[in-house]
Amino acid sequence: MVVYDLVQQGDRGEFDFLVCALTRGGGVAEMLETIGVPVFILGRKSFLDLSGFRRLLGLIRERRVDVIQTHLFSSHLWGWAAALFFPRVRLLRTEHNMSEWKNPLRRALDFLLSFRTDRFIAVSAPVRQSLISRCRIDPGKVEVIVNGLNTDRLRPGSDPESFWRELKLPAAAKIVVTAAALTPKKGHRYLLAAAELVVSRRADAYFLLLGEGELRGELEKEIRERGLAGRVLLLGSRPDAVEIIGRGDLFLLSSIREGLPISLLEAMALKRPVVATSVGGCPDLINDGENGLLVPPRDGNELAGAIEKVLNHPELGERLGKAAGKTVAAGYGMRGMIDAYENLYRRRRQQSKETDERIATS
Repeated sequence: MVVYDLVQQGDRGEFDFLVCALTRGGGVAEMLETIGVPVFILGRKSFLDLSGFRRLLGLIRERRVDVIQTHLFSSHLWGWAAALFFPRVRLLRTEHNMSEWKNPLRRALDFLLSFRTDRFIAVSAPVRQSLISRCRIDPGKVEVIVNGLNTDRLRPGSDPESFWRELKLPAAAKIVVTAAALTPKKGHRYLLAAAELVVSRRADAYFLLLGEGELRGELEKEIRERGLAGRVLLLGSRPDAVEIIGRGDLFLLSSIREGLPISLLEAMALKRPVVATSVGGCPDLINDGENGLLVPPRDGNELAGAIEKVLNHPELGERLGKAAGKTVAAGYGMRGMIDAYENLYRRRRQQSKETDERIATS
């Protein structure tokens, strides 16, 4: 959603935004098209798909692109390769994750690609330090622009109670919500271990898991094997996810690696008490015991203890939630993120024009 927010709230009078998807569109592409922003599907079939790459080169040439910004490693590979054909183009890469999990080959590639990458944007200070220490990126090339929160998405829909009528949970149920892709880095296996402990001690505890991903089948099986059917619910991707988070008694993030998760910012802005693992940018956002609770990653026992601490002491949850809302309001506004990116675009666009002038006079 960062791409959508940048384009939707950016100055489209000053900047002509083009969005490319390597393989296919999706929900964000549809949202962009509804606000009049073209999305170009390159239709890449493999990394060496020359027809898709030629389409990218043609687009850059035809639209006189000044700046390319990439968000994932595979897209950066193509952006980097395309930039080699256009000396005037400035190449930016936004890094959303820590580099500790990358294998030696991936770190070496990041280092080599950095020589044609003009700027790295890290979404948190730990992500920046990780790029520098693990991938040996020049510190002068890496700056931090924290993710901002689009509060427009926090507004309730036309019928915010419809989901709860559909779910038919007990009126006195205590709801723990998580919103994360069902992928290994999100640590759902530790979440389920924690859920088993909490459910064994609290008959009113229910866990709602928002998100889709490659582990859905495995998680469904583990839920059955742990006897958690009916108490841990896989809800998939839902348009009313923010409303579900806002109605929960607690928001949980069990990741084993992170950058700065938007779902955590949303939960805090909604004044929900949060329990999160101390990975990536989470410790920058949460002061343990003040505006949320932090626990070590990969530890179901610690997760369960923190969950029960909040559920057993409603006054603590209320205090943490209020403090969380103040934290996001004070330091994670959307305008700050947009201004930081636009200032970066202006600087790099000017460099692109200066390159044009040098080429013209040489």
